[in-house]
Amino acid sequence: MTKMMVQNLSSRTTVESLNKLFSEFGDVRSVDLATDIMTGRCEGFGFVQLDEQHIGAALDALNGRRLGDRVLCVTFEKKRDCGSIPIQDNGNGR
Repeated sequence: MTKMMVQNLSSRTTVESLNKLFSEFGDVRSVDLATDIMTGRCEGFGFVQLDEQHIGAALDALNGRRLGDRVLCVTFEKKRDCGSIPIQDNGNGR
């Protein structure tokens, strides 16, 4: 299942508000919001998981859409490629 990354969120954004926004396009599987450990407020980005058949419509409709005083940036989640990290040989066989 593919996740979408949602950037440029207000610090007032909640899991519930993001769920409501994306539920216009289909069944929301999950919403993960990056939050400040001290305040619990949104750090400006999060991840939303929808059924595969609804992702395209959500991306087209919500990327660039104004939400409050912010313009959303919605993209596919970028996977980290751990295979591209060079492994250094320290010479002692470990």
